[in-house]
Parts: sequence; structure tokens; C-alpha cells
Amino acid sequence: MAYDGELVKMANGRWARFQRCQVYRPGVEDAGETMMLIAVELDERYQLLLDEVADSLAQYRHRGIAVQARLDEAQRLTLHPESESSALH
Repeated sequence: MAYDGELVKMANGRWARFQRCQVYRPGVEDAGETMMLIAVELDERYQLLLDEVADSLAQYRHRGIAVQARLDEAQRLTLHPESESSALH
């Protein structure tokens, strides 16, 4: 199950972000209330950035260092140590 804003690597090796979208259908009264979660492929700049991040994360984890990457609303990427509780999941 995906959530709004989640980054995923698709089967074709490309990165996408899940985005919630409203569905409008002419002539249907409640169509504007219908929401759909779709995966939107990111542009090439983000493809390269996320591939580099995935490689970095793999290197940290290979050395036994649990970290996670976060992309904030200003499009800044930071690495954070995983808390013990999130590392267990």
C-alpha cells in the first residue's frame, strides 16, 4: 500500500512519486470527490539524484549503519540515522 508523496523505484528502474489526484467525470455528480493515487515518474535530474542516494544508502547499510533519506518540500535531500524503532521494522 502506497501513501501520498512516497518515492518508489518502479520495475523499469525509474523513480516515481505517488500523488493523490481528483478524478472528474462530466455528468457525474460526485466525481470531484473521487480520489486516485497514481505514480508520477520524476524528471531526469531526480532520477540521477535518487540513483546516487540509493547507492549511498546501500554502502552505509553494507557497513552496518542504518540511515534513511528524506526529501523535504524545498527539494533538499538529507540523510538521517534510523531510530532503533524504525530499524526494527
